[in-house]
Amino acid sequence: MKKIVVNDTNVFIDLFNVGLLEGFFSLPWEVHTTEFVLLELTREGQRDSISQFEDNGLLHIPVFDESAMSNVIELYQQHKNKTNVSLTDCTVWYYATQNNYTLLTGDRKLRKASLIDGVEVHGIIYVIDQLVKEGILAKRIAISKLKQLRKSNPRLPMNEIEKRIKQWEKEINEKGGRL
Repeated sequence: MKKIVVNDTNVFIDLFNVGLLEGFFSLPWEVHTTEFVLLELTREGQRDSISQFEDNGLLHIPVFDESAMSNVIELYQQHKNKTNVSLTDCTVWYYATQNNYTLLTGDRKLRKASLIDGVEVHGIIYVIDQLVKEGILAKRIAISKLKQLRKSNPRLPMNEIEKRIKQWEKEINEKGGRL
């Protein structure tokens, strides 16, 4: 059975910024997001680049009925002052929770709130780990992408990025430069 993931805006932005959208959609996952996330993709090319995967059937966007939207708004009202999550955050949080899907986000507040709800949550570094594990991304290229991420998104856990860079560089050197 395919793993189903629900993507938040920041993961799409990170993937777009380092040129890994195509690789991401090659993972053996079924990728979902919400219309609200797409509306937050405002930089040139972001929305178009991601929408092409919807057109190809690789990105699924649910339509929230009135009841679901009411639940999202209620979730937002309950948490906006406590956790400072946005309405868009609440759409992916609600959708992941209701369907027992994995949430992909780099937003610390959303991550914390979702984990309390029992949602499996991962971020961009996990995505890169999976790209390497699945053989979609060579470790040498993964190192380069992590270095790009380090520059483009200072909010990422730099210690985790450094740990991977050092480990993969070591593995490459042990294999005589191959990997």
